[in-house]
This record gives sequence, structure tokens and C-alpha cells, in this order.
Amino acid sequence: MNITRLPQNGNSAKFQVQTAKGASFVLAFSYTLRTQVWQLADEEAELAAATQVAEAIVGRHNPALPFKDKYIFAEHNVQPTLEATVKQLHRIPV
Repeated sequence: MNITRLPQNGNSAKFQVQTAKGASFVLAFSYTLRTQVWQLADEEAELAAATQVAEAIVGRHNPALPFKDKYIFAEHNVQPTLEATVKQLHRIPV
């Protein structure tokens, strides 16, 4: 899996995810989620978080279905910590 940070054109951090089988999707983390809820310190921490979230999404994805174009994460649709969010993503199909 290859994860690349996309140029920022707003407050959210966006990442292009390319899977080993050639599928791709975009992950987006809101500004409030990154800075206040998960308290990610820098771009390196954001990339590490995107990697964990992308691995959880790909790991629980049904290969018979396509990936969504975008997976948007904000303070209102995630757990209070990155670890809890990743754990939840590993439990439920996305």
C-alpha cells in the first residue's frame, strides 16, 4: 500500500491511498480532529495516522465491492482517540 499526502487546499489533511491491487481512495482528516481531538503533532504524525486508518479500511474491505472515493474523518464520526478509531475500523466492515 502506498500513501501520499495531497497538497493542502483548506484545513483538512488529505491522503491518496493506493492499494496493492491497484485500487485507490482518498482519506481526509478534519482540522479539529487532527489538532484538538487526536492531537497529532506534525505532518509525520498525520501520515502515521493515515497509514493506520488506511490499513484498517483495507483490512476489513469486502473485495467484491469497490472502495468509496473518499473516506472523511471528523470529530463527530470517530472515537476520541486514534487507537480507538483504528480498533473500531478493524471490527466493522467499511
